[in-house]
Amino acid sequence: MQRHPPVGAHDKPRRGRPPKYGRPARLVAVTLPIDVVEWLSTVDPDVGHAIVRLHGQMAGGGSRQSVAEAPQSELVDVGEGRALIVVDPELVRGLAGVAAIPFGEGRAFLALEPSWTMADLELTVVDALDHGVAGANRRAALVEFRDRLRGWRTDRAMRLEARTIIVAGRRPKGRPGGSGARS
Repeated sequence: MQRHPPVGAHDKPRRGRPPKYGRPARLVAVTLPIDVVEWLSTVDPDVGHAIVRLHGQMAGGGSRQSVAEAPQSELVDVGEGRALIVVDPELVRGLAGVAAIPFGEGRAFLALEPSWTMADLELTVVDALDHGVAGANRRAALVEFRDRLRGWRTDRAMRLEARTIIVAGRRPKGRPGGSGARS
C-alpha cells in the first residue's frame, strides 16, 4: 500500500477509494451455503468484514498489524482531484469539534463542527497539545498531525473547502422520539 512522503515533501493525495480493510485487498467471488452466510451476518452485517474479523481472531489478531502500519493521518484521494483527511480514529479521540467517521478497521475520515475550517481543526490540535496529552506516542502523533495540517493548509497548490456531511443512525430502542424529532 503506497504511503505519502514525510511532511515537508509535497503531500500529493493517492487516487482511488481507501482500502476497505485498511490494507490491500482482492475481490474474491465465493459461493457459501445460506446458513453460513446467515451465521457470518451475525458476526458482522458485511460478510467480508465478518470473514476478516474471524481471520484476525484465528490468527491471534494478526490482521491488526497492517492497521498499525497505516499512517496516523494522511490525505486519501476520492476522485475528481479531491481528497479526504483519513486518520486512525484514536488520533482525534476527545478533540473538541472533531468527529471520526469510521469506514474500515482503524481508519476514519473527519467531520468537523458546522462552519469549521482547516484552521479550526489545526487550532483544536494545537490546544490539545498545549493542555497536555497523555502518552508520548499520542503526543508525537498529534504533533505530526498538526504539522501535516499546517502543511496542507499553507500549500498554495492545494484548495481546501468545507463540506457538510449527514451522519444517520438509528435511535436506541426504547428512546422516545417521534417522526421528525431531532437529537
